[in-house]
Amino acid sequence: MKRSRRCAVPPPATAQQRPTTRRTADKVMLLLFETPSGFAVFNFFATLIEQPNALEVVWLRQFQTIEDSSSAINQSTGVNGSLTEMIMKYHCPGQRMAVGESGYKKIIEERLKITCVYDPTVMELMWGIQIRMRQLVPREKSYLHESQLLPMSQGLQNVLSRYDFNYFNPDMLNERILIMAYALFECDSFENEKSGDLHHVASVIKDVSGIETDAWDLPKIATAVRRIWCPKEASNSCEFSEHEVKRLVNDADKYEVKLDKDACLKVSRQMITVFHFRNDKKILLKKYIAQALDAYEAE
Repeated sequence: MKRSRRCAVPPPATAQQRPTTRRTADKVMLLLFETPSGFAVFNFFATLIEQPNALEVVWLRQFQTIEDSSSAINQSTGVNGSLTEMIMKYHCPGQRMAVGESGYKKIIEERLKITCVYDPTVMELMWGIQIRMRQLVPREKSYLHESQLLPMSQGLQNVLSRYDFNYFNPDMLNERILIMAYALFECDSFENEKSGDLHHVASVIKDVSGIETDAWDLPKIATAVRRIWCPKEASNSCEFSEHEVKRLVNDADKYEVKLDKDACLKVSRQMITVFHFRNDKKILLKKYIAQALDAYEAE
């Protein structure tokens, strides 16, 4: 089984520690995020823009409060001194910066000569930071009203649609629904990340034990792994014939030659946990949407 590689979030850096190579500038972008009381500068991996399904990692570099945000960036005066200093402190030559308004893109490119990115993918990222603002920008003490979370991001609409909430009214959106939708998104992301490994396991089972696995879903493949090496852990939620169980157990030694036992067991346990976790969150999401609908219709 292949071992997945995750990018570690870099530690906070001082201006002297910031990357300066062209190669790094191509991989790591800046993001200028406006909050109710100021601006924050983040770093994130450029693959999030180039490949929207890539690992989503952002980390805060600096936040500063600004009393009058309208004077911070405008066409007449450009970018004010303190905001310019913060941006340039973390900007590397050739590095791109994501911004949340088309006007900001125009002004910053003209005045600071920094290439900016403003497109639907950037707005999805901005929306995600907005709903997690209190965690990502701890010094920001202001709260966003739920109406400020509209319109819904395309990603949230996709999650709700995937779980058969196609006709969800954006006016019913609240924090509980957001949290459940995010939990389901994380479950789906994990499943997508590990599906290739588990389907490889299924092909090995078919080759070694002669069991037809083409129609198996991921929870059944994960359960089969546990039946091979840890039969006492395997649940009865996935149906196996007595013949299949016997073949899996009897061929355990053969699988150790072709598969990484520890890695397979780890992923199988994670997949089963995610499967049950997702079922619980689906029930809660349905409940919260029903409650939001009742409240909306009562207004």
